Amino acid sequence: MEKRKHSRTSLVTDYTTQFNLGGKDFRKVQVANIGTHGCCLRLPIGSAPYLKGKPLLENMILFHSDAKKYSLKGKVAWHEDAAGPKSQWITAGVEFLDTPAECEREISEYVIATVPK
Repeated sequence: MEKRKHSRTSLVTDYTTQFNLGGKDFRKVQVANIGTHGCCLRLPIGSAPYLKGKPLLENMILFHSDAKKYSLKGKVAWHEDAAGPKSQWITAGVEFLDTPAECEREISEYVIATVPK
């Protein structure tokens, strides 16, 4: 497996997000892992048609558990099919575009604090 270019947290973070994709609103989406350049989202399996073609996430807001929130721009970089026939979830990687400096700094500090040494 190719090594990541940028550090990320392990699975399940204290972040959630909301955005619009293909005319559909997605709310309280769990961020499975996060880094300063992007994140991995856990989405319901019915979301797959909205992910094709690496679309932009419109009106993306990233929420941290301590009530901070940031408006971001993001683009779907990849997505995977469900893990098995009974799976209700798919994963999608999102690349951040134009991340605000304060948000990038907070994510960086979060990654440093949560990545196992």
